[in-house]
Order: sequence, then structure tokens, then C-alpha cells
Amino acid sequence: MSDERSQYELVNQAKQGDQTALSELIRLHRKKMLLWANRIVRNTARAEDVVQDALVQTIRRIESLENPDKLMPWLRTLVRNQALMALRSSGYRRETPIDDSAAEEVGPTLLGTAPYDPSLLAIGSHALEETKAQLGRLGERERQVLASHVLEGLTVKETAERHGMNSGAVYTALSRARTKLEDYRFEAELGSYMSARRRSGKDLCGSAVHASYGRYAGAYDTLMSMMTITAASAGMRRIGLTDLFAATGHAFRFHAAKDLGISGPYAFDWSQSVRTGWKHLGMTVSLHGGPGVPLRRPEQLAACMDDMHHALRQGMPVIGWGLHKQEFGLVTGYDDGSGSWAVMDTSVNGKRLSYSELGRGRSQPEWFAAVPGKPLPGTYRNGIASLLLHAVRCIRGEADGMPYSVSGAAAYRLWIDSFDRQQPVEPLSVAYNLAVVAEARSHAAAFLRQCAAGSWHGSAFPEQACAAIHHANRLFERIAESMGRVSELFPLPFGADPAAPGPADRTAQLLSRALQLELEAADSLEEAAWSIQRYSSFLTD
Repeated sequence: MSDERSQYELVNQAKQGDQTALSELIRLHRKKMLLWANRIVRNTARAEDVVQDALVQTIRRIESLENPDKLMPWLRTLVRNQALMALRSSGYRRETPIDDSAAEEVGPTLLGTAPYDPSLLAIGSHALEETKAQLGRLGERERQVLASHVLEGLTVKETAERHGMNSGAVYTALSRARTKLEDYRFEAELGSYMSARRRSGKDLCGSAVHASYGRYAGAYDTLMSMMTITAASAGMRRIGLTDLFAATGHAFRFHAAKDLGISGPYAFDWSQSVRTGWKHLGMTVSLHGGPGVPLRRPEQLAACMDDMHHALRQGMPVIGWGLHKQEFGLVTGYDDGSGSWAVMDTSVNGKRLSYSELGRGRSQPEWFAAVPGKPLPGTYRNGIASLLLHAVRCIRGEADGMPYSVSGAAAYRLWIDSFDRQQPVEPLSVAYNLAVVAEARSHAAAFLRQCAAGSWHGSAFPEQACAAIHHANRLFERIAESMGRVSELFPLPFGADPAAPGPADRTAQLLSRALQLELEAADSLEEAAWSIQRYSSFLTD
């Protein structure tokens, strides 16, 4: 692996909260940062303080670095800003600058010469004092372990020997301490945020009064249900479930976890799906978190809450993940007095969720909030070609899947192989995965049926595009029928034994037929998209 590639991956991993990757970046670049700082402040001790403060900014702001290739200029800017701030302060004396040739000798730590994890070197003087102040929130054993390991720099083994513990107990104490201190940081940030809201005189309560699940019950794809409710709240009342299935590409998606587990239907990048869907329907969206992305920094939560409060004041609900259970739901209101959101999903309506619990459930590995923006001007014609091409990518498995899943044609083949081998799979997983795909294909057929008539929400199509869409529609009608039969063999919550020869063989045949039809339909949809693009170009010339 090249250094450039290695750095690129480290930055991306650090942006996702990987502390090991962040520590490695700090180790690689700390000495360069010391040289940059000393060239400005001309003082070895002050250069150390500058770099420590710059590293604190690195930890807090690494997620804002959009282009990993710009890491070095970004770090240099952080160091320069901190150094200039140091120059504006008083009470420092100039010394001989650090010579480049002596770079390998540089590296005095904040607390002495004890061995440190590189990330600990980023603790500046203010951050250190804050850490010491927080120690009072910990139990006696946790406080002792944290002081020895973090503040004095002892290794885990040395910490265990000092306090008469084994290494496992040290790790447990450190984990508990880390959790408590993290809670404290979020509580402090939330307190500051709420104080600012009170000072601003903003409304204490707000709600999206027209958000109601009712008519959308029965959709297995809960993200589509919640987006449909949001569209209605935004005044887009002509937009139905089928439109959302088409605009996001969900009508044409097939995702399967590699272990064929029940998580397969959600094994894709929800963030990209939501952004793509709203774009095709002419609407903006602000996204926070995403699949596999944990909430790590309190300022992330504050920024998200600010967006949510603004949307709810406009009567717009906010889509969230895991608000009550592991599915998509809506935040429909807020109450600053009780510090809670009103949430709803397929099973609850009006349930209260504490501000501090948003994205921070103990068993929740990820957080996600999609805050709708304003409708964009324009017609749908400009987006229909993009929508059809996105459908083609979904069918062929080129859309936004995840490392632990396969999609499109590959997902079909994975399930076909499983049924061919009569592989034992959890019956509920089989039933749910196939029900989601059957539902999606019924919406695909309905969408293409509407388009085959010559338009979609006022966008007229050229004759060649209509012919190609009509052919794709006939194919998807047959696909929807095949997938409906598959789902009937494995009805929720339980169906036939997936390892039984009869149902397994029949299902493999139906899936194989559907796959062949979808790949043919993808070619027709691609042809239609190109025709629409040429037609649009002709109209604008």
C-alpha cells in the first residue's frame, strides 16, 4: 500500500471515529507540525503548546476535512492559526528555533517522558484541566486508573501493578470511565445549547401537526413510508409511496447481507438514498450520521438538533433511525421544557424521546437524521433521466451497497445459490427479505406503468423513450408477479422451510427468471434515459 493511499484510508477511517487511525495520523505528522509552529513562534515550549492545541482542533474537526488529499495543507492551516494566536498573547520568550535536522530529537510530552498513545499527545493545557475537573464524576477505582494511565502515561500493565489489579480490570475501569466522561461531555454541550436557545427567545414547543402514519401502514420499507409523510407535510401531496420508491431507487433495489441475515434490506447507504430521492423530487435535505456511523462528538448532536428545531418550527417532520426500535421513524415535535422530542414509527405515536437519547442509545451502533429543506424550483423532466439511470445502477448492483452485503444481480444470485443448495436459513429472514423485494417490484411496475402512458408528474417523454419504458413495464409486471409468488411461498412471519426441496427448487426458478427479466429491463430503461436526455438537449438548444 502506498503512503498516499495509506493516508487517504487513515483520514477516512478517522472521520468515521476510528481512534487508532487518528492516532496513526498524529504519529505521522506531529513532528512536521512542531517544525511549522516553531518557525512562527520561535520558541520550543510554545511550539509544543501550539501543536497540542492544533491537535485538539484536529480531533474535533477531522470530520470537516472533505478531501483527504488536502490533509497536509489543512494541518498547516490549523498550526498557523494556533501559532498566530500564541503570538498575539503575552508572556512568552523567544528561543532558538527547532532545526529541521533535529526533528527526530523533538518530542517532549506534556507530562514528561512516559510512553504515550499518540492521541494523548493532543491534550492541550485547557483540555487537560477539563479532564482533571471531570475526574470527580468517576468512582474511586476509575479515577485512580484514569489518572495513572492517561495523566501519568503508565501502560495498562504498569497501571494494573500499581493498583493491584489484573489487566482486564484496568480495561473495564477505563471503558466505564470513558463512557461516563463521554456522557458528561454530551450533557455539557446539551446544557450550553439549551441555554443559548433560552437566551434567543425561541419557541419552547413546536410540531409537525399534519404528520400521521395511518394511511402508510403496511409498507415493509419504513424509510419510504416516512419520506412519503414528509413529502405530504412539505405540500407535495401528489407524491405517493410509488413515487418515493421510484425516486430513491428502492423500487429497483435488492440488497442481501452476505450471511443472508434479516438486515439485508437495510444494507445500503441510507444517506445517499435519501439525498438522491429528494433531489429527484426537487427537494433539499440536511443529513446527519448514516449507516454504521456512531455519534461521537457532542457538537454533532448540537448541529443536528439546531436543524431539527428549525424544520419542526416550519411544520416539517424529521426522519430518524432507531427512535423507538430498529427501524425508521419520525420526530414530529419538540418540547424544550421537558427536553424531549415527540416521535412516531410503525408502532408508536407521540412517544417522548429525551434530547440526550437522540442517537445515543446504549445498544444503538449508529445514528441518522434526515432534515428536509425547501422544495427546489424546476420541473421533473430534468430529473427523470437521472432517476432511470439510477434504477439501472440498482438493478445491476452498481448502487450504494455496504461491505457486508451484495446488491442487484449479485443479491439475486446469492439467494438463488442458497435455494439451489437448500441451505438452512432463518425462516423469518427469508420471509422478510423476499417480502421487501416483492413490495419494491410492485411499486416498480406501478411507476413504469404510469411512465408508459407518456408522462410522470407533468414531464412528457419522447416517443422512443415511451416505447422503451413500455417494454420495461411489461417486463416488470412479470417480475412483480414472480416475486409475489416467491413471497407467497414464504409469508411473514414464517413460511415454508427454505431447505425443503419443493419450495427451494421452485423459488430458485422464480428468482432466476426475475433476474433475467430485470437485466433486460435495465437495458430498456437505459435506452429511455438516453432518449430523454437527447430530447431535453434538443428543447434547450
